[in-house]
Amino acid sequence: MAKQAIENEEVLKRLNILIALNLQSLSKKKEELDTRGQIAFLSSLKLKANEIAEILGKTSNYVNKELFYIRKDNK
Repeated sequence: MAKQAIENEEVLKRLNILIALNLQSLSKKKEELDTRGQIAFLSSLKLKANEIAEILGKTSNYVNKELFYIRKDNK
């Protein structure tokens, strides 16, 4: 059971790396996404703030603050 949990964490870590690399690639190609844009994009994919923070290498507090302003701007 513990081995399965470790393997799941490894897979999750690798998936987070792939997501982050795809975001960087998207930013370099056609759409310049700043950090707030990346957070908005990941949030639209129904990721939680702590998952977004892990992917982008930011704190959960930072991501929550940005999500607040994103939601505020959308009203």
